[in-house]
Amino acid sequence: MYARVTRVRTSGQPIEHATIVGEEMERWLRELDGFEGLLLLSRERTTIGVTFWESDEVAERHRATRMQFVERIASVAGVEIEDAADYEVTYANLGAALAGLHAEQPR
Repeated sequence: MYARVTRVRTSGQPIEHATIVGEEMERWLRELDGFEGLLLLSRERTTIGVTFWESDEVAERHRATRMQFVERIASVAGVEIEDAADYEVTYANLGAALAGLHAEQPR
């Protein structure tokens, strides 16, 4: 499995905005073959997004489309992309509570 990690500066926007952006991103990304999931981690002034892909080949095939989408949504959301990097997922053990987290609001 392959992951793309993107860090954005949110410039003091309410953290709840990250949830709205994440829901929109997930709706769009789920239409791409090989997309496995999305995780957003937010704190004041920063959100980190991790997209998961079946393989690096699949992610590479969608790279241009993904980059256009990320740049567009960053512009609409009023955030600045600070960094993006690619990773191989070498281990994961996520509890069942995380699977249902997408439906919940941030606490």
